[in-house]
Amino acid sequence: MKKISLLAMTLALAAGVLAGCASGGDTGASASASADTAASASAAASADTAATASADTSASAAASADTAASASAAASADTSASAATSSAAASSAATSSAASSAEATTGEDPTPDNPMVVDKEKGEIRYMGFVDGAYVGESAAETRHAVVFEGGSNGQKTIISGYGDEKEFYQACIDLGWEPGNNLTLENQKGGENAATIEGEKLEVTIRWDGQDEMPIWDCIEAANGDTREADWRFGGNIDRANEKNTGCVLCIDSCAVGIVSNAAWPSGTTDADGVTYFRGVADKLPADGTDVIVTFRKAA
Repeated sequence: MKKISLLAMTLALAAGVLAGCASGGDTGASASASADTAASASAAASADTAATASADTSASAAASADTAASASAAASADTSASAATSSAAASSAATSSAASSAEATTGEDPTPDNPMVVDKEKGEIRYMGFVDGAYVGESAAETRHAVVFEGGSNGQKTIISGYGDEKEFYQACIDLGWEPGNNLTLENQKGGENAATIEGEKLEVTIRWDGQDEMPIWDCIEAANGDTREADWRFGGNIDRANEKNTGCVLCIDSCAVGIVSNAAWPSGTTDADGVTYFRGVADKLPADGTDVIVTFRKAA
């Protein structure tokens, strides 16, 4: 019985040991599983963290790119706006400069280098020339020209030889809004039955020089035959023939198909046929030969 009891105790002890070993093995396996789980979790966490960090970094990079692009676009827009503003300011300055230049002519007198002043405020053209003594006085040569540009073919056949081109003078008349007549032809210049009277804007023409107040230019001109009729100055126009003929004629004393301004008081052809009237300057009215004078043209009242 003792042996059986001892055997039973031995078997029970062995079973306990075996149970303990089994429990230890399970614990080891559990620990191993826990380790594997922890490692997997750690790896997953690391992977998630890395992915998150990478995503965050990409988002941050994208945001930085967007921010840089926006900043660049904004800077470009600001630069363009600034350039446009500067350009507009420059344009405005140029316009103001041109306006100032145009306004600067008001009240000024012409000079040989700047022979015409177009004064829009006063509605007049001030034109500079000089007296040609060869056509002044009772014994002087006779002419039909009062004012002619010195560079024209008739520049030395006139009472006043001018410094300014007749084509520019024509444009000045147009700029002031004067209406040209343009009604005569070269056929009318033959006079006789072809004679006609110039039409166009009616003008007042005066003359002055240093020491002499403005007076009608007609006071300084006389008809060689003693005719005393008054002048009737008209803006005839005639720019096409002025360009073709290049006579230089600014102011003709009878109606003319070439001169820019001429005198409707005498029909065309007055000086182109036998027995008709020619003209000359009045010696006791005009200054000495070569004296600069200013001839002013304005719309008649």
